[in-house]
Amino acid sequence: MRVTAVIGLIGAGLLLAGCGSGAVSGDAEAEGTVAGEPVFSPCDDIPDDEIAKLGFDPMTEDRDIMGVKQPGWNICGWMGAGPALSVFATTYTLDDVRKNEKNAEFIPVELNGRTAFSYREKSDEQRRSCDVAISTREGAALISVSYLGIDPVTEDPCSISVRATRALAAYLPA
Repeated sequence: MRVTAVIGLIGAGLLLAGCGSGAVSGDAEAEGTVAGEPVFSPCDDIPDDEIAKLGFDPMTEDRDIMGVKQPGWNICGWMGAGPALSVFATTYTLDDVRKNEKNAEFIPVELNGRTAFSYREKSDEQRRSCDVAISTREGAALISVSYLGIDPVTEDPCSISVRATRALAAYLPA
């Protein structure tokens, strides 16, 4: 049940920016939010000891979605004794995240001058998940915490997402 719930969360996260499409101009150079792949790779670029400090098990690292690369995304997830942590790198922008009709409750997060905000998906009526979106030079990184399939919810997932984002910000491309 827990694995299915986490896979569902990751799948939902991929829909956060909708089905954008890039345009081609002139010499067939792609433009727009899906013009390329993010260079930042959460599994490779975030040290295991940082994941452990946050209370997640580095040995549970899970790349992509069931090992399948998602175009326009680099994804990594880790399990903890309670919630799960996922970090998404994408070429989608913070504006794309804000414009997605599935997202709500945008709250600014102060991160040493970097633009970031927490948000929830409207469908999360039980308030078991929360994401923080932070700008990167490639687009955005999303730090997601979810208690899907886990009871009880022992701490607000937004508090954990904000704390994780602050701890990981140094590893996220500015």
